[in-house]
Amino acid sequence: MNKIAFKATKLSKLVAITAIALSLAPTSAIARSDIDPSNVKGSITYYTNRTDLVDNGTFKRYEEEFKRIYPYVDEVRVIAFADYQKGILPLMQAHNCGDVIQTLPSVTADQYKEYYEPLNDLYNENDIYFYNAWSKDHKIYAISIGNSVEGIVYNKDVFEKAEVTTPLKTIDELYAACEKIKAIGKIPFYVNFGAQWPLQQFDKLPMIIAGDDRVYEKMLYQDHPFSDHKSAYYQSLKILKNLIDKGYTEKELKANTWEESKEAIATGKAAMYYLGNWIIPQIIGKGAPSQNIGFMPMPGDNSGDLKAQMNHDFGYAISKYSKNKETAKAFLKYLLDESDYDLVSGFIPTVKNRIPQLPQLHEFIDYAPKIIQSSGQSENFINVANKSNIDFYCGGYIQDVLTSPDFEKALQRLDERWHQAKDQVLK
Repeated sequence: MNKIAFKATKLSKLVAITAIALSLAPTSAIARSDIDPSNVKGSITYYTNRTDLVDNGTFKRYEEEFKRIYPYVDEVRVIAFADYQKGILPLMQAHNCGDVIQTLPSVTADQYKEYYEPLNDLYNENDIYFYNAWSKDHKIYAISIGNSVEGIVYNKDVFEKAEVTTPLKTIDELYAACEKIKAIGKIPFYVNFGAQWPLQQFDKLPMIIAGDDRVYEKMLYQDHPFSDHKSAYYQSLKILKNLIDKGYTEKELKANTWEESKEAIATGKAAMYYLGNWIIPQIIGKGAPSQNIGFMPMPGDNSGDLKAQMNHDFGYAISKYSKNKETAKAFLKYLLDESDYDLVSGFIPTVKNRIPQLPQLHEFIDYAPKIIQSSGQSENFINVANKSNIDFYCGGYIQDVLTSPDFEKALQRLDERWHQAKDQVLK
C-alpha cells in the first residue's frame, strides 16, 4: 500500500455531457430528503489536495454555508496537502484520516472496503456520472469530485502576437507554434517539471497517441512498452523531451513553480499548458480575463485528427473509520449538490442536473475531437505497476527519465522493471 499505481476509470460519453452543457436549463439541486438533519451535527475533518482553496477562504465559505443548512454542526475542519497522495497515505494506513477524504489510485478495488464507507444511499445510478468508478461487489465507495477533458489551455493574446492560429492539429504545428512564441520572448509550453505531478499529462497522452482506451492494458503484453519507438508511451515521452530540448518549456526545471506558472499564463509570460479544464478558473483567479483564455485539444501525432481524453478527478470518499459518518455524508452531498465547487474548479459537474458553467468548454467542443473513453484497468495492471515501482500519474519516473544522461537507456531500464514485475504478477 505504500506504492502509487495508475488506475484509469470508466468515463461517460461526451455527447451526454455536451447535451447538458449546451441545451438544458439550470435545475434545482437534488433534494436532501435522504439526510436526517437531526443526525448532522458535531465536527468533521476533510482532507483535500486544494491548498489554494483553503488559503483563499473558499472552504471557510463552504463551512459557513453548510452550517446554515445544518445548524447543529460545530466545525468543518479542512486540511490540505500540496502533495495529497504522500500526505494522506500514512494517515489512511493508521486509520486516522478524518471523515471526508479523496481516493488514491494505489487502493485497488479489493481494498476499498478496508478504507472507505459504502455510499449507495446517497445517489442512484442515474443521478451522477461515473457512478461505478469506485465500485466493488455492487457497493459504491466513492463519488467523483468533478470531471474534465484534457487539452491545451492557452493565452489568446500571446497566440495573436505570435500569429498562431487555432486549433493546433498536429505535433509539427505545435512545435511551429512554440517556435513562433519563443521568438517573441515568451515561454511557449509550461510543463511544470519541478512540481512533478503535472508531468502525469504525459501518462495520459499515450491514450491520445494510440487513439485507444486499452493502451495501458496492452502494456502487459508488449515486449518493450517504453523503449519501442512505435509505442505510444515512447512517443509521449519523446514529445516532452523535444519540448524541453528545443527550449520551449520553462528554463528552471528543478524548481517547483506551480503557482508562478498560473500567473505566467494569466499575464502572458507563458503561452500554454497541457492540463484539464479544471486549471482554467485558477488562471483566471490570477488576473486573466476569462475571454483571453482558450482551450483546445492536444495533438498526439501528425495525422491532423484531433482526439481528447475525458476523465474524472479524485473521488470523494468517507473514511471507514470516521466517527461522524452522517455529517460527513451530508457535507459530501453539499459539495456536489449545492456548492459552487464545480465552477470554482472548472469541472463538468458530477451531479447530472447541474450544468457546466465554463465557457472554454464550449470552444473545446466546437473543435469536435474524437473522445477517447478510458476503461477501468485490471488488477493485474495495477499490481504490475505497484511492483515495478513506476509511479504512474505522479511524475517521479518521468523526471528520472528526462534528467537521465541517456534517454533511450532510461526507457530500457523501465522496460526491465516492468518485465520483472510482470513475471511476478502474471506467472
